[in-house]
Amino acid sequence: MPQKAMGTTISCIVDNTEIIIGRLRSIGEIKADSDAIDVTTLDAPGGYKTYMQGYKDMGEVTVEGFYDAAHAGQACLRELYQSGKAVPFTVTFPDTSTVLFNAFVKSHGVGAASVDGAVGFSAVLRLTGGVDFT
Repeated sequence: MPQKAMGTTISCIVDNTEIIIGRLRSIGEIKADSDAIDVTTLDAPGGYKTYMQGYKDMGEVTVEGFYDAAHAGQACLRELYQSGKAVPFTVTFPDTSTVLFNAFVKSHGVGAASVDGAVGFSAVLRLTGGVDFT
């Protein structure tokens, strides 16, 4: 059964402390991909290329929200970007299922300001290694 996204959170663990990243509007898709290794032979049946799976890659996750300079989670993302350090992240869904992964902050930005607009922020997390779904 489909579930509402409201209540989904993402947090990181830095120095054994869990820090929730708040003021979010969206957490991007966690999507596995892999390389394709061409194993086509000269006598391939029907002249079709054949492949096998190569290295797996968990890709990137984008988080977007409203900028809050005082928010500990947003400050943590900025600090992680500066350090380049990969740390554990957890996405927790409303049904309490989780996705656990290690990532570094590949990019971080503060959105444009406009009349009648709220200042936003975004960060791209580059996953490294595998992912645990619980």
